Amino acid sequence: MRSERRPLSAENSEFARARVSAEADLRTQQEHAARTVAGHAHDADDLRGLLDMLGLEAASRA
Repeated sequence: MRSERRPLSAENSEFARARVSAEADLRTQQEHAARTVAGHAHDADDLRGLLDMLGLEAASRA
């Protein structure tokens, strides 16, 4: 069975935009959560452990 490429319809494009927006929102929430955790951590080891437990990464903004 061969799959054919179909041009994006307005519905597919809307879905793609919504997905990109949701992914950006998720990154923003995760960065906020990491900053909140950092504000409550006792030291660097505590921060690493908490972030690891929560499945978060340290925000790396320059």
